[in-house]
Amino acid sequence: MIAVTGGGTGGHIFPILAVIEELRRIGEERIIWIGHRGGIEENWAKKFNVPFYGIYTGKLRRYLSLRNLIDLFGVVLGTFQALFILKKLKPAVLFSKGGFVSVPPAVAAWILGIPVVTHESDISPGLATRFIARFSSAVCVSFEKTADFFPSKKVIHTGNPVRTVIKKGDAGRGIRRLGFDETLPIVTVVGGSLGSWSINRAVREMLSSFELPFNLVHQCGRGNATGGSPSGRYREVEFLEEDVGDVLAASDLVVSRAGSGALHEIGYLKKPSILIPLSRGASRGEQISNARFFEENGAAVVLENDRLSARSLYEYIMTLLGDSKRLSSMGERAASLCRRDAENQIARVIVDVVKQKRNKKF
Repeated sequence: MIAVTGGGTGGHIFPILAVIEELRRIGEERIIWIGHRGGIEENWAKKFNVPFYGIYTGKLRRYLSLRNLIDLFGVVLGTFQALFILKKLKPAVLFSKGGFVSVPPAVAAWILGIPVVTHESDISPGLATRFIARFSSAVCVSFEKTADFFPSKKVIHTGNPVRTVIKKGDAGRGIRRLGFDETLPIVTVVGGSLGSWSINRAVREMLSSFELPFNLVHQCGRGNATGGSPSGRYREVEFLEEDVGDVLAASDLVVSRAGSGALHEIGYLKKPSILIPLSRGASRGEQISNARFFEENGAAVVLENDRLSARSLYEYIMTLLGDSKRLSSMGERAASLCRRDAENQIARVIVDVVKQKRNKKF
């Protein structure tokens, strides 16, 4: 049996799903998921028919806050819950995707002598991954430069897992699903699985301020839809799910936040992008590092969140759509920065750790 842990955002959940798909493909069917009780990962586990075990947890913060005391209690309680689950089910290994949800199961696995394999998506690792890496058997990273943060003997450059629904994306199906005028380019705006207030505002103001000489797909996030389509060139969706690969494949340009998962999906499909990273006030700055890395390598352009407006977004889009050679080059550069077999690499690392554990018993 293999246990996985992680959740909270699509950036943690989708790579786990990709690894689960690959583990099943190579014959590892007994998989369980330990995550935050009531978290969005519980629904995804059910969709993929993975037994889910919910625990309490708490967020690790780098600053002083009274909530740290409350969350510390959640981490301790979650660790005891994870101990009970892991001791009862006896998985051979725990795969941790990082994030605060992963800390209690990883600590419990270490206490029980269960090997841990962890994965870091971003260029600069989060606090949870830094902590978990101390007692992990292997640390998988998406970018080569991330290896500098961990002991070299543990690090394996695998890339970031990409879901099958992305890999099977078909531009023809996407165009038919959207029903757009095929003579116009398609721009897809995604602000993450939960949406983005600032991106949604800029898109909606752009729609009311400018005549669009392109088709626009707008993923606004669950619960953020207005229900209106100002023109036949605009499609508003709360969340792209089964057809996300098709829509992205049909896109000529993608506007996105700069989480590593989104970047690797964009890169896998060889798409040029405008990246709008979360500001340091809303994150620890990992998206800024990711976005700058892609921009420095000619794979994207960066529009800083504090400079985001209807006009700036429109001008960035129009500038890029007017340069087809640059769009093509950006897509190729994006693809070159992302390994295409990450889920297979990670699945093999997990299986190898299990074999090493078994061999030590003999």
